[in-house]
Amino acid sequence: MIKLDYTIESPEERNELVKKILAENPDPNPRYLEILADYLVLCMEKQEKKEKKILTENRMTTVNKRETSFEGLVSTLENGEDGIYNLINESKTTIFQPKVSITKKDLEEIPFLKQLREAINMWEEKLKTA
Repeated sequence: MIKLDYTIESPEERNELVKKILAENPDPNPRYLEILADYLVLCMEKQEKKEKKILTENRMTTVNKRETSFEGLVSTLENGEDGIYNLINESKTTIFQPKVSITKKDLEEIPFLKQLREAINMWEEKLKTA
């Protein structure tokens, strides 16, 4: 049986090795298939990270929270470019974080949301007397 060679760093070479293994053993168990998949994916992730093409979960948080194009932001404001300068303050993240509020319609349509709101209010009242 062919063993996995972790010294191979090229995804193409690893893919060829996996093809040989599967040709030798055409019906592997699910656990072994998962090991083969990890063998291929981890190598690809390393290579993509080197090329800076992969966006990690941490990076996406930053992108979603703080980064936007100037043109995209200007197009969403009524005053255009002047609107941006009106919004700027000391905190650089303020203008990039959208404010999400729960409307009465949301509370009516989503019963769980209403229950959650009531529970929060109850605990806030208990906190005052604690």
